[in-house]
Amino acid sequence: MQTQCEIWHNVYMNQGIWLKNNEITSLRLPAAITSELSRLVFSESEITTETRSYQAIMDDFIDRLQDEFEIALAFGGMMCKPYLSHGKIFIDLIRADCFLPVAFVEKVMTSAVFVSKKTVGNVYFTLLEYHEFHAENQTHTIKNKVCKSLNPDYIGMECGFDEVPEWAGIVPEITFQNVEKPLFAYFRVPCTNDIDLDSPLGVSVYARAVDLIRQADEQWARIEWEYESKETALDVSMDMLKNDRLPKRNMRIYRQYDVDSLKNDFYNVFSPDIRDSAQFNYFNRILQRIEFNCGLAYGTLSDPQTVEKTAEEIKTSKQRSYTQVSAIQKNLESMIQNLFYAVSVYAKIGGITSDHAEIVCTWGDSVLEDTDKEFQRRLQLVTSGNLKPEKMIAWYFGCSEEEAVSYLPEQSNDGGLFDGDA
Repeated sequence: MQTQCEIWHNVYMNQGIWLKNNEITSLRLPAAITSELSRLVFSESEITTETRSYQAIMDDFIDRLQDEFEIALAFGGMMCKPYLSHGKIFIDLIRADCFLPVAFVEKVMTSAVFVSKKTVGNVYFTLLEYHEFHAENQTHTIKNKVCKSLNPDYIGMECGFDEVPEWAGIVPEITFQNVEKPLFAYFRVPCTNDIDLDSPLGVSVYARAVDLIRQADEQWARIEWEYESKETALDVSMDMLKNDRLPKRNMRIYRQYDVDSLKNDFYNVFSPDIRDSAQFNYFNRILQRIEFNCGLAYGTLSDPQTVEKTAEEIKTSKQRSYTQVSAIQKNLESMIQNLFYAVSVYAKIGGITSDHAEIVCTWGDSVLEDTDKEFQRRLQLVTSGNLKPEKMIAWYFGCSEEEAVSYLPEQSNDGGLFDGDA
C-alpha cells in the first residue's frame, strides 16, 4: 500500500516514471479526474449544522474541505482531526501520506499516528502524535513525542517540546473519558482495495487507471510527433539559403546538396498526409477506458461527439458517475458526522458549549438528471393539471409543501397559477 500511495502521489504531482526523460508531455489526467469528481460531489451539496454554536467551525471546515478534497480522492482518503487551542476549536485536514494507521476494529480506524514536521535553522523536528481509542472502557488516549535530526529523511532522537516554540505547550500524554467514538475521523474512497484485500484503507479513484493514464500520455506524444514530423518543408539547394543558415519552425526547409537531383523542378515540397484520424481514435478509446475504470460517464474526458446517443446508453453512462459520486458522498457524510462528534467532545472540555452537533447533509442529483429538463417536465404537469403547483415549488426550492404554499401568488382569475392569461 505504501508503494502504491507513492505511485498515486507521483502521478498526481506530474512525476510519473514515464515522464522522467521529458520526451512526453503530461495531460494531467489524474488532476482532471479528481477535480471533476470533487466538483460533482459538492455541486449541489449543502452541509450545515442545526447547532448555532458550531456554524462558524462548520463553514470554515467545508470551505477548506472543498479545496483539499481533490487530494483526498487522489491519495485514497484523508484524516480530519479537531484540537483545542486558546479556547477555540480548530480542525486539521491531514493527507493520507501524513498519518500512519495502527489499528482497526471492524474496518473502523481506532488508532493512528499523525506526523507533523518543523524546521528550525538546520535542524528538522518531527512531532509524532499517537491516538488510541478503546471502545470497551470508552477512553481516547493521546501520546506525543518530538524528535530531531540533521537529516530530513530521518526522524532522529527524541527531544523536548520546548525546542520548537509552537509545540512548547503540548502535553506528553492525556486521556479522555466517556468517549463513544475516536476523536478523529477518516474518509475512505469507496473503491474495493484490490491491492491489499486485507487492508481497510482506501485507494485512489484512478488506482485502476494508472497504466491507462501512461498510455494516454504516450499516445498524445505520438500525435504531437505526427504533426511535427509532417510539417510542410521545402527541399532546396544550399546555394539558395541566406548566409548558409537553416530557417526554423514555420520558415523551416530541408537542404538539398545535389542540385541535379531536383531534375527539372526548382524545388520539391515536403507535405505528406497526416494520419490523425487513426491516432485520435486510439487516443479517444484510451480515454474512454480511463473513464470506465474511474467511474466517470463517457464524454467526461473523451470526445463527447463519439459517444453513442441513444437514451438508454446515455442513462447507463450517467448512472455510473451517479453511483460513484453517491458512494463518495455517503462516506464523506459519515466522516463529517464522526468528526463533529469529536468537535462536540472538545467543545464540552473547553467549556465552549455542551450541545451535541446536529449535522445535516443534502446532496443533489444533477449527475444523473438534467435539472432544466426536469423543470420543464414538471411545469408541463402543472399546466396540464396533473401536478399541484406547491409540489413543484417545494421541489424547486427544496422546501416543504406548507412553505411552498406561501410562495404562491394570489390568482386574479379562474385561469390558474400557470395560465398564460393570468
